[in-house]
Amino acid sequence: MALTITLAVPAANSITITSPRFPEHPGEVYPMLVGRTTGGGHKVADLGDGTEWEEVVLAFDRMTNADYILLRDFIQDDLTWSTTLFTYTDTNAVAHTNMRYMNNQPGIGAFQSSQGGRWSGEILISKDKTA
Repeated sequence: MALTITLAVPAANSITITSPRFPEHPGEVYPMLVGRTTGGGHKVADLGDGTEWEEVVLAFDRMTNADYILLRDFIQDDLTWSTTLFTYTDTNAVAHTNMRYMNNQPGIGAFQSSQGGRWSGEILISKDKTA
C-alpha cells in the first residue's frame, strides 16, 4: 500500500511512498489544556472553537532509503518545512486537505537509520482549519 502527499499549490508536486506501519493513529484531538493547582485541583482551559483538531502521526518502520529521501526532500524543498499546505491521501484513499507538517515535533530530523539502508521514525501532520 502507498500514501500520497500532494502540494495544495501547485498540485503537480507530489510524492507517493510506502504507507506508514500499523497500527494507525487516528489523530482526532480536542485542544484542551489541563493543569494542576498547588492544592491538588485541576484547571482546564478550552482552546477550541467546538471542533476537533485533526493531527495524524505517520509512523514509518524500516522504510527504504529511496522513500526516506523522497519524504525528506519533499518536506525540506517543496513544503519548506511547515510553510506550505498539502493534501495527504491515506491508505484508505481518503484525502485530507490543508494539512501542514509540524516541524516542532521530532519529525524527519529524528529518523534513525538501520542496517540495509532502512529508516524509522515519526512525523506529525496537522489540519489547518483556518485555510
